[in-house]
Amino acid sequence: MKVITAPLLLLAALVAFNAYGQAPQTKPNLSGTWIFSLHKSALKVPPPSRMTLEIAQNDPEVTLSRTQVYGDQNYDWKLNIVADGQKEVVQDSPGYTTRSRVYWQGSAMVIDSKITASDGTTVTDVVTYNLGDGGKTLEAVERQVTQGAKGSTTNKWVYEKKAE
Repeated sequence: MKVITAPLLLLAALVAFNAYGQAPQTKPNLSGTWIFSLHKSALKVPPPSRMTLEIAQNDPEVTLSRTQVYGDQNYDWKLNIVADGQKEVVQDSPGYTTRSRVYWQGSAMVIDSKITASDGTTVTDVVTYNLGDGGKTLEAVERQVTQGAKGSTTNKWVYEKKAE
């Protein structure tokens, strides 16, 4: 039978206390109105002439509302979801269906979407949101992979926080 010495017990107790006593990593609050900045972004797709993204974050619930303007056309999108990585929201649109999950990866919020077009084409669209410049900017790195078409692309969308 092995005898555990007092220093080893003390060390084990300190390790257990530190692991228990550590606060979980805090998630940044992404709430606000965010205005698209073309000159800070790096896109491989035609940019909108204007875009606004509104985020309301009441953990674990998140609501995102986006309006993109291309010429005289507005394209609106809204997502109400629980950011737990488990709940999936299904959105049916003319010509395609989107299944989205939202989760946290460290201090980044991730929207993971699977888009299926009526012709069977599927797209995986993963957008990772991070705050920058002391909370004044929001960077959204979008990685799209299309099966049965043109492959993959990465876009970096940068938004500036609108003064309240």
